[in-house]
Amino acid sequence: MLAAGGYLVLKGHRIGQGLLHPPRVSAERPEAVGELAGLEDVSFTTSDGLTLRGWYVPSRNRAAVVLVHGFTGNRAQLLFEARVLARGGHGVLLFDLRAHGDSDGDKVTWGDRERRDVLAALDFVSARPDVDPARVGLFGFSMGGTTSLLVANADTRVKAVAAAGAYPALEWDVYSGYGRWGPLSAEPVLWTLRRAGVDVDAVRPIDGMCQLQGRPLLLVNSDVDPDAPAKLQASLFRAACEPKSLWVVEGAGHGQYAKVAPAEYERRLRQHFDGALLK
Repeated sequence: MLAAGGYLVLKGHRIGQGLLHPPRVSAERPEAVGELAGLEDVSFTTSDGLTLRGWYVPSRNRAAVVLVHGFTGNRAQLLFEARVLARGGHGVLLFDLRAHGDSDGDKVTWGDRERRDVLAALDFVSARPDVDPARVGLFGFSMGGTTSLLVANADTRVKAVAAAGAYPALEWDVYSGYGRWGPLSAEPVLWTLRRAGVDVDAVRPIDGMCQLQGRPLLLVNSDVDPDAPAKLQASLFRAACEPKSLWVVEGAGHGQYAKVAPAEYERRLRQHFDGALLK
């Protein structure tokens, strides 16, 4: 029994280290044509001194949306969403979160310090001469979705937020993914994150969902996503106040919404952000 417990502790520690230090993948720059015409290479600095690198497509309607990728991804992960929004005239900012892609940083904190990254991105977009700072939206996928919800709950500059495949609380996500043996397998992972300085208890967007106070919310998820179980996503939706909407993409894996239902995904993204930012 002791040997089994020791094995689970060591395994959980290794998993935690992998969650903190994933391999990096640089983004391949798309051609600056079509919807992405005018694409610029940009960089900006977080409040704790990290340089984040990304791409920006200028706005043609005075509105803009910040796009936040998921764990182990990079800015190119959200090119479908960028093209959809740019097609409608919105400015779009895609950037690499800390410890991802070509940005600075050596540790992923699962939404804790990444909040600073999103705040810096909002600062960058709000200061653009082509953007009305009262017309800024936020979209995030997976870890980026959870981080986007945390920021939107607290920052009223975000006039509309959409999150796909997000988790309501980091602790719940760890238990969902690594809690086969309950606390024996999940707590070593959480201990490793906490020991590395991650404020696990602060990554709970579910606690502040009603703080959006009338700013529109769109949640997107799949009914068969093992990385973002529908029951966890449903808890986020129940905790939110109106106006809110939930789209469950039947048969889609984690992040496969555009692959399974591209036309409907585009329609919902455009409807959500056009309705909130172009009034």
